[in-house]
Amino acid sequence: MVKKPVEERRDNSDVNNRSLYHPLKEKRWTGIRWSKVEKTVENLQNRITKATEHGKNRKMRNLQRLLKSSESGRMIAVRQVGQENSDKNTPGIDGEVWTTPGLKIQAIQEIKGRSKTKPLRRIYIPKTDGSKKPLGIPYMKDQAKQAVWGLALSPVVEATSDTTSFGFMPRRSCWDVNSQLRTILDKKSSPEWILDGDIEKCFDRMNHQWLLDNVPTKKSLLKSGLKAEYIENNKLIPTKEGTPQGGVISPILANAALNGLEQSLNAKFPQIKNYKETSDKQGETSNKWTQSRSKINLVRYADDLIITGKSERQLLRVKKHVNVFLGERGLQLNESKTSINHISEGFDFLGWNIKKYSHKLLIKISKKSITSHKKDLRCLVKNTSNPGLLITKLNALIRGWMNYHRCCNDIWSVWSELNHYLFNLLIKWARKRHGRKTRQWVFRRYWSRVNGKWSFSYSNPKDNKTYRLISYNYPQVRVVNRIRINTNVYDKRNKDYLNKLKSPLEGTLTSVKDPLWVRQRGVCPVCKKYMEKNMSHLISVHHIVPIKDVGSNAQSNLLLLHKHCHYESQHGTKPINQQS
Repeated sequence: MVKKPVEERRDNSDVNNRSLYHPLKEKRWTGIRWSKVEKTVENLQNRITKATEHGKNRKMRNLQRLLKSSESGRMIAVRQVGQENSDKNTPGIDGEVWTTPGLKIQAIQEIKGRSKTKPLRRIYIPKTDGSKKPLGIPYMKDQAKQAVWGLALSPVVEATSDTTSFGFMPRRSCWDVNSQLRTILDKKSSPEWILDGDIEKCFDRMNHQWLLDNVPTKKSLLKSGLKAEYIENNKLIPTKEGTPQGGVISPILANAALNGLEQSLNAKFPQIKNYKETSDKQGETSNKWTQSRSKINLVRYADDLIITGKSERQLLRVKKHVNVFLGERGLQLNESKTSINHISEGFDFLGWNIKKYSHKLLIKISKKSITSHKKDLRCLVKNTSNPGLLITKLNALIRGWMNYHRCCNDIWSVWSELNHYLFNLLIKWARKRHGRKTRQWVFRRYWSRVNGKWSFSYSNPKDNKTYRLISYNYPQVRVVNRIRINTNVYDKRNKDYLNKLKSPLEGTLTSVKDPLWVRQRGVCPVCKKYMEKNMSHLISVHHIVPIKDVGSNAQSNLLLLHKHCHYESQHGTKPINQQS
């Protein structure tokens, strides 16, 4: 086979790069063909995960290098960091953010090649227990480079992940944990003892050397990211352990470190074979081998884990083994937050209380979660004076909290309690706002009857817009069609199954987006791909006839699109009715 000259190969690569842009829009952010870019990255991730599953490590590393150096990978990384992330406007030490298309297209070229990770900006955020959690905010360019590493590393972590690990995993959520706990514990023969564990400072104390020796990525890049210094009080402080929280790749590294615990538990506590004599109906005896399960099941969400067992004594041995497993990675269980309980006593996990009542498992909203939500409501009402803004913020908070907890049992008693609590808060807020008016006057001013029910509302005379507060009224939803625990989302053989899988998070969108999502069956009309409801911040509403051209906000004039597809359609590079 005759090799092509270098110049000809370069010309072919230039043609391939040009195919990533729409005609006449080359080298512009508004001209990127995202369908082509996403397909290129998906194909490479599929090959990486297959190579990992078949143990072809050299091929896997070569494919990772190919993805990291590809322009498609850099485009996805810049879009993720500069356009999709919730902290896209949070800069590093340099104060740089990518707010314009020109800066984003320039960043695609700037993150190409090697460079040492710049120092991080250290900030602290409060935790529920009163302490503060440190975050390290990298430069935007370093965040984008981490995002490229994440695209190459995620398929490897997915292929080697524990089957019951649900935190920071694609297409998994806390609802999968809820369903898995019901599957394990809601039977007569289910294990009755629970080890509720919390890994102490998981991100802050992870051993660098273990990550460098075991994470399948380029060592120099990983070391540069792990050893990045941070600036605090105008001092440059070296990083000796842990992964910087605030970085894009930190959750992926945490999963890579904690994966393998399920396999380790199965090896340490295997099923026991017993030799048992049995007799049939004719009275004839026979001998056969039977297996008695150890009843050890692991459910992990990020650094929180649940392990079931037959007895308290068995779980004490399990706890010791888990500490040995974590010790190799520089971690340990937090003794103050780790406990062993009987299922009849119940335990709290991810904001829920899991307990058996007369051999029936019920998962309810925990008292701590209700108290914390009341505190959020109280602070929001206290610190907001504008009625329209208050209703908008309350609706977002209430809707999100209901969506998360609506998979629990006995939610109507909680809804009733919170409706009453919020009514009293709003009455106090309104009377403070109108100190000389009576309670009856205040009620007539801010409450109106809608569909036979009283609701807190406000009409803005400036724009003739009416704001109405929603109430706690979402019905209970059982997760019956969650993703199978052994499904690899990067394997293209599972693509049809994942596309047909209905999202269990019904109603997580706003009142405007939700009927549009149902009408379109969750499919974006531009790229023809599925729009996940739990990623609502990446979904935009498009006006078919723009408002400036006397278009309306009627449902017939609206479409639901991916945010980047909406961006393409607005700049004329991708008509709505054109297939990708």
